[in-house]
Amino acid sequence: MSDQLYCVLIATEGDTLLLPNAMVAETVGLDALTADGPESHWKLGSLEWNRQRIPAVRFEVANGAAAQPLGRRARLVVVQPLEGSAIATPLALLAQGYPHLITVTRQSIQPQPLRPEDDPELVLTRLSIGNTQALVPDIDALRRRWQARVC
Repeated sequence: MSDQLYCVLIATEGDTLLLPNAMVAETVGLDALTADGPESHWKLGSLEWNRQRIPAVRFEVANGAAAQPLGRRARLVVVQPLEGSAIATPLALLAQGYPHLITVTRQSIQPQPLRPEDDPELVLTRLSIGNTQALVPDIDALRRRWQARVC
């Protein structure tokens, strides 16, 4: 068993997400985004991807940050569930640029406390990886929250 995990760092407005590389299916431009009607402050709309309509969301806003205008480098990162996930629908996360591939080992990470503004339902943990601070999001919880607002 390897002691390394290939991950991606996804820059959001004012934060960085850490996800297993296996969850990232594709990165696409904002021109693929379709508004679905009245949006919440964190739901951007939807994206036609792989013959299905998937939600596009701003994780940092769902986690309590104020919505900022979309920048020129903004992209949508399509995140697919890992095997065994409770919810099987992919979703797209707004990112400030392309994901950055890194290798993570137990020795390279240090746990950090959650920030007071973090939603403990959406943030599994915060970590330091070298000089980078990142959070590990609960993608299943984010999907459940999106589905609850849609239904």
